[in-house]
Amino acid sequence: MKLPFSKKYHKLPPTEKLAVVEGLSIMLSAGIPILEAIESLKEDTENKNTKLVLAGLSDEISSGKTLSDAISAFSDSFDLVFINIIKSGEASGNLDKVLTHLAENIKSSIETSDNIKSALFYPALVIITLVSVSFYMFAFSLPKISTVFIDLNIDLPAYSTFIFKFSLFFQKNLLYIGAGFLTSIILSIWLLRTTKIRKIFFSFLIKLPSVRTLIKYMDLSRFTKTTALLLTAGVPIIDVLDISKNVIISPKFKADIEYLKDSLTEGINLADAMKTRPKSFPSLLKQVIGVGEETGNLDKALEDISGHYEKKFTDIIKNLTVLLEPILIVLIGILVGVVLLSIIVPIYQLISQIGPQ
Repeated sequence: MKLPFSKKYHKLPPTEKLAVVEGLSIMLSAGIPILEAIESLKEDTENKNTKLVLAGLSDEISSGKTLSDAISAFSDSFDLVFINIIKSGEASGNLDKVLTHLAENIKSSIETSDNIKSALFYPALVIITLVSVSFYMFAFSLPKISTVFIDLNIDLPAYSTFIFKFSLFFQKNLLYIGAGFLTSIILSIWLLRTTKIRKIFFSFLIKLPSVRTLIKYMDLSRFTKTTALLLTAGVPIIDVLDISKNVIISPKFKADIEYLKDSLTEGINLADAMKTRPKSFPSLLKQVIGVGEETGNLDKALEDISGHYEKKFTDIIKNLTVLLEPILIVLIGILVGVVLLSIIVPIYQLISQIGPQ
């Protein structure tokens, strides 16, 4: 039965994309026709969205289109790098080998993403705990205690008075505070989708030393990995640089890649062009690319160094989370300590007033 066809799909998750690419690579290597391979993958997958995407690809190819033309109709699922790699594989007649390299790249990206998620899991858990404990205390626990102490009319310390009154205010206006919190989150997401606001936010973030270094290594990792993958697939170097710009975050890095492209059209080699942009292209990268150009193994040289920058990037993430963990724990301790102190001191004052009687 033919599935309903629409080009408006959610983006395929990396694991599903990997399954599709690996499956196609194996079946094409075995000599199975592309249309038959796609139909086979469609039957095997249990993911509804993947099934719909594969059905769409099958329809496109059945109408006489190539695989690269077919996947270009699904930009939500397949990016520009992916499309150009497939196109080069078709042109060279090595689509199965190109798909194998592409699968390895996707697998590496998934592993990196999993490492980052693993490193961020504990700090995220601590932050959620901090917010949840704070919310519960100020919305439910403290207001009951606050009412008792305020009604007793005893002389409370300033910090106890502030916390008690704030908890009562928080409980009384819980609905408005919750609505304001949700509205601010939705508004922030909407504003960050606006190009102008996103640029302003990015320009602020990049001024922070740790963030600047993090983005630098992220861009270097993406640039070298994407360039290596496209060169391996047989994409011309000028086109490679033009496509690689799309995976870069930093506007300055994008501009410098455009400069490299212009320099190559003027007959300057890549390593020499990079020497005039030392802030974007480190000395190590220039040396490796210089050797790669001389030996004719530029794709292999870039693939090797991309792992170096990827490790630098993940190491920074891990170091930041290691630094963040004790800070968050101390914040929880301070919050709980202040709240307990604001309750215990009035209790002792009350006992001291009652004791002599």
